Amino acid sequence: MLTDLSWLDIGKPFPPPCALHRLERYKENKEIFEDNYESVYREQWKRIERVIGNINDVVGYAVIANYQKLMSIKTADLAIGEMPNITVSDDAKQKVIDDLIIDTDLQNCLYMSALDLSRYGDSILMATADGKVDVVSPALWYPVVDQFNVRRFLYHVFAFIYLIDTNKKTYGLKVQIHKPSEPSECEERLYELQGLPGSFKIKKDLTKHKAMKIQTNLDTCPVFRVSNMLTSDRLFGIDDYRSVDSLVSELMVRISQVSKVLDKFSHPALTGPSTALSWNEVTQQYELKFSSYFTRDTTDSPEVKAVVWDASLDANFKQIELIINQLYAISEMGSVLLGDISNTAGQVASGTALRRLMMSPLAKAKRLVNRYTNPLKHILCVLAKSRDVEIIPSDITITWNDGLPDDPTEEAEIANLRTGGKATLSQYTAIQRLDKMSSGDVDAELSMIRADELENTAGSVPPLEQEDVYE
Repeated sequence: MLTDLSWLDIGKPFPPPCALHRLERYKENKEIFEDNYESVYREQWKRIERVIGNINDVVGYAVIANYQKLMSIKTADLAIGEMPNITVSDDAKQKVIDDLIIDTDLQNCLYMSALDLSRYGDSILMATADGKVDVVSPALWYPVVDQFNVRRFLYHVFAFIYLIDTNKKTYGLKVQIHKPSEPSECEERLYELQGLPGSFKIKKDLTKHKAMKIQTNLDTCPVFRVSNMLTSDRLFGIDDYRSVDSLVSELMVRISQVSKVLDKFSHPALTGPSTALSWNEVTQQYELKFSSYFTRDTTDSPEVKAVVWDASLDANFKQIELIINQLYAISEMGSVLLGDISNTAGQVASGTALRRLMMSPLAKAKRLVNRYTNPLKHILCVLAKSRDVEIIPSDITITWNDGLPDDPTEEAEIANLRTGGKATLSQYTAIQRLDKMSSGDVDAELSMIRADELENTAGSVPPLEQEDVYE
């Protein structure tokens, strides 16, 4: 934990020792997300060698089951798959909010942020003075906090290594420091590093002027941290991968073991009488004569047949099923979202049933979006300020969607009950929505419908009134 800026002094190691474990975790999770399992799980598989010996002798190849990546994507889909409804009471301010959502590509920024939140545990959003939103990797973020209150940030420091001279292999460090109590400006520093990647030390300050102040012209600190899961004594959020790592690694080993056994016995052995063999002069070996007829004088004579192999893999498959069920529970994703192979294909649940089956993943997504609500309000206020529009967070209302597909039949039934059976949609709007028609096409379609109605009623004879019968 960093409590001051002394870790940037000359001679200090970079990255600071207290950040090494976090950065290594980020690196591993990034490799997993990008399907580079070999570099991460090679070390974790050593624990299995205590039981089965050399894993390379047991597993022919590793079966990749990237549940972690699927978790991150599905969580982001549920949370940010649908853009939240962001509203303000004033029409002019609402127009500014709508323009900001489009101009900043806000939904994609939030989606990237949700992926970071799942795989790293933290996501860093930064509002810029020119009205943009950046999603910054938490691997570049070094927060400095009050040692008595880890939730109080003294500085947000962003630092990254760059190559100064390709030939001499000299590296530099660029640092940007934001102080929440002084949001109108930030400070930049440049350092030269000594050593090799992984063991750098700060050699000297390359900043021409000791204080390179950059004006942000903002009234609020532009750095916003969103965390996945925090406790009172944690500075950094807990990622989604940590709790399922051991399950996924065990699952991959189990499946790989089964695959190797099945591969080994995929070519069956044959048994039969010696008369079925012939001597090959070229290979100097006995070979089975295929496409020949082998006589059997009695029923006791052996026949040529494949040796049936009965593998007792039931225990393996039961173990795999158990691991997958635990994975469903611990990841909070459930079998519906990650894909339950035991369900019959083609069965479609109603909207209500789907939500009931997905209570756990929906609760997880709700927990995630609740963490975004307050930062997103402040970000929009900062962006609106860059357009000379004053909006305060309490003026903004954000309604999050659940990311599940709508059930039109269920919605129609609810509308029918709430209105007492009265129509809630005009014929014009229904045609436009269902057939995706333009206004002109809808008018033409309605004209043809009216013409058909007149034609159908023209040939019908109206019933006689009672008084007309006796005239």
